[in-house]
This record gives sequence, C-alpha cells and structure tokens, in this order.
Amino acid sequence: MPGIPWRNVRGLGNHLRHGYGGIDTVRIWYTIEDHLPNLKAACREALEALKPRQ
Repeated sequence: MPGIPWRNVRGLGNHLRHGYGGIDTVRIWYTIEDHLPNLKAACREALEALKPRQ
C-alpha cells in the first residue's frame, strides 16, 4: 500500500512505546479520528490482495 506513510506509522509506534518527550494525547486523538480509518481500510485491502484467488 504505497499511499500509506509507513515511516510515520512506525515513528508513531516508537514514540508511543518509548515516550519521547511525553505524549500529546490531543494529537494522538486527532490521529485516531483522522488517520486510523484510512490505515484500517488500506490494511484490509492489502489482506484481501493476499488471499488466494479461486
């Protein structure tokens, strides 16, 4: 899924796991509301593409 900014997704994970400079909960909530639905749809699309065709 080339349209997903995977480096940013990884970076957010690192930020959340390691707590670099504290966690901005408002920004996290914004990310969940505005970006998570697109990421979820892209992941579902990728999983569908991996299913064997019958």
